Amino acid sequence: MTVKQTNLIRSDIRILVPVLIWGLFSKVGFRLFLTNHDLSYLLLLALSFSGILSQVTAKNKQPVILIGWDSVFLILGIKLFFSSSAFNGWLLLLDFILANLLSLTRLINEPHCQWIIYGVISGSGMTFLFNITAHHYFSLISLMSITLLIFANIFFSFSIFIKVGNRLSLVVIMGLILAICATLMLGALKILIIILILGFYLFFEWRVNVNKYDTRSDTSLICLLIFSLVACL
Repeated sequence: MTVKQTNLIRSDIRILVPVLIWGLFSKVGFRLFLTNHDLSYLLLLALSFSGILSQVTAKNKQPVILIGWDSVFLILGIKLFFSSSAFNGWLLLLDFILANLLSLTRLINEPHCQWIIYGVISGSGMTFLFNITAHHYFSLISLMSITLLIFANIFFSFSIFIKVGNRLSLVVIMGLILAICATLMLGALKILIIILILGFYLFFEWRVNVNKYDTRSDTSLICLLIFSLVACL
């Protein structure tokens, strides 16, 4: 397998896995995405938004690819932006604007600000739309799940935005994640597994060479996926 093919596969995975994670946190059965036309439409929208986010986190950003994903997102989003649930669509549009600001401009150039903004916009809007479309209401549990997703995004995206710095902030975020897990009344075994996942990532970040971008990025995505599977299934 050539380097180009490897990079292409890695890029595809970095687009598909976040959408899978958002689906898990939305608590919507995957079969429903295939049978419900509105959810199928949102799934396509989520894939395009994930493509945009993949450029935000890419080591070597490619504006042409980003513009392509932007175009797909906006074309698909027209239906949502001018529908009866337009308010939800405009919230997603705000995520879209922030993602482009992170990727194309230097307006937000402080790494910690980039880190927090990315954690907030990475899937929270799509998860909300999945949930509200499938269930037609938004519960406190759903809100807590999205909050957990946001903090998990922040925790596991540390390596993307913070090249050097005090990793003790991860310990604080880890504590918040565990507090939310306890609030959601996850089982003791699940919380134990989550502690192991978070602890492993924390140890990995302390030990790995900060210049190994792909290794850090791939590991963070894998850990986030495993975390999501444990927390949501």
